Amino acid sequence: MRIPAFCVLLVLASQHLYSQNVESFGFFAGFNVPITIDKGLDKDPRFEARFQIRGTPIGFHYGYDKPGFGYVISPSYLTIGQKYTIKNSTGGDVGTRDIKMNYFSCPIALKFHVNDLSFFRLSVIAALDFCFLLDGKESFTHEASKLRYPAGVSVPTDPGYTVVYDGVFVPAVSNQVYVSKDKYNAFQLFGAFGIRSDLDFSENWSASLDGRANFGIFDSRNSAYLSQLNVPSGPPDINGKPGAPDLAGQRRDVFLSVTLGISRIITTKPQFKSRKSGPIPKMDNTSPKGKPKKRK
Repeated sequence: MRIPAFCVLLVLASQHLYSQNVESFGFFAGFNVPITIDKGLDKDPRFEARFQIRGTPIGFHYGYDKPGFGYVISPSYLTIGQKYTIKNSTGGDVGTRDIKMNYFSCPIALKFHVNDLSFFRLSVIAALDFCFLLDGKESFTHEASKLRYPAGVSVPTDPGYTVVYDGVFVPAVSNQVYVSKDKYNAFQLFGAFGIRSDLDFSENWSASLDGRANFGIFDSRNSAYLSQLNVPSGPPDINGKPGAPDLAGQRRDVFLSVTLGISRIITTKPQFKSRKSGPIPKMDNTSPKGKPKKRK
């Protein structure tokens, strides 16, 4: 028990006595797990959410750390949006609905250090991510089958779509764009929190591991398209009444992101902390009268 206790005391002591300002710049890559929370799609019997991983091909980050806190700015190319399995009228898998949005992402994160070692920093982070839409769409790929269209959703008038008493016969399609880019908002804002670690493995280079949960503040679709969902006025549904492209419902985009990065340390400024102490007493070898003390 003495050795582990000694190691803990050594770490605590090094945190108290030594920390530093670190400025760095580098690049990162990673992946995210998108989750589309859509109340309309949740009620539609044609669709079932499926697990999806999207790549974050590359991004750049600039960071500055002071004792106790820091910040990091990490612009990147970001792809989010979940895929849904398309179910036929008997519950079989016949295709996919792919929701995909590409953004230029620029998150600004504050870092609150859990520790302040000279070579390793573990931080809790909170961030705002400003995202600008580069491209967005929802597409269908499915085989010829019979689907259960819910009341209120338009049945396409294209050849091959036939309404019957227990569903709609649909033709095979591949990457058919159902919701185009003009139906999306050009700007999205995400709030995020997570954990980040920075390891300075040399005087000039640092590695980082960053994990965050990101929550969309706004519905990704624009108001004009949402009004079409709330006030059906399109081609008729299975009951012959005016329909909408989808069932109305609020949508929020969430994604869990993990990135691994490497940085070049630009500057490192040591910050020393010392314990408070009084003046060092002078050694006095004289007697009260100013005469040298005699040795016995």
